[in-house]
Amino acid sequence: MRALGYVRVSTENQIGPDSFGLETQRDAITKYCASNGLELIRVYEDPALSGSLPALERPGLRAVLEAVQEGDKVVVPRLDRIARDLYLSLWVEKEIRKAGAELISISEPYRWNDPTQKLLLNIIMSFAEFERSLITSRLSGGRKTKARQGGYAGGKAPIGYRSERGDKALILDKEKAGTVKRVFELRNMRPDASLKKLADTLNAEGHTTKEGKPFYPMQVKRIFDRRAFYEGIYRYSGVIAEGQHDAIL
Repeated sequence: MRALGYVRVSTENQIGPDSFGLETQRDAITKYCASNGLELIRVYEDPALSGSLPALERPGLRAVLEAVQEGDKVVVPRLDRIARDLYLSLWVEKEIRKAGAELISISEPYRWNDPTQKLLLNIIMSFAEFERSLITSRLSGGRKTKARQGGYAGGKAPIGYRSERGDKALILDKEKAGTVKRVFELRNMRPDASLKKLADTLNAEGHTTKEGKPFYPMQVKRIFDRRAFYEGIYRYSGVIAEGQHDAIL
């Protein structure tokens, strides 16, 4: 009987060798399949920080749902690897069941076709969702405190800056800071130019985005929208403070 495995890590501290990281999860699935006579076809994975993505946007989970066939077993180390959201977990399980397959959790050895055990599974997933809410609340409180001090509260660093773990503020990226300055220079020189024309000019001059790709109009607009940030003002979830980051403008 075929088996498909699925693993993920949702936070940085799960990536190390002493945590419930991908390798530990893969080993658990491999051993479970070997002990239960299952042919492990593949272990799909969503690596670091997948918790920041909605579950159905995770490429690994989507691949599992596309690959599962009738009679398959989808094996996960724990139910919260699917999602820390009760309704989403139930939806994923239902999709697997509609394909004629079964979802199996190694850590929670219950069966979905037993009403009593399904109730217990719902309780387990409810606690996982509750735990996620507590974590989110704690992180939000810490980020707001950091924001009030003008420090960077997290998220993807905008073009012109880079973030490094352990730093209290964003670090200036001098090369891309020049690109940001050029965007505003072009706007001052050509106030009536469309975003597309500005993007075309930037590309013609050899400027690239943070990822090293050509500019599109929306990316130029995002730079304009962050003018206050580039002037040294930090905003986060209703908090406005003088930023610790170096101003570009």
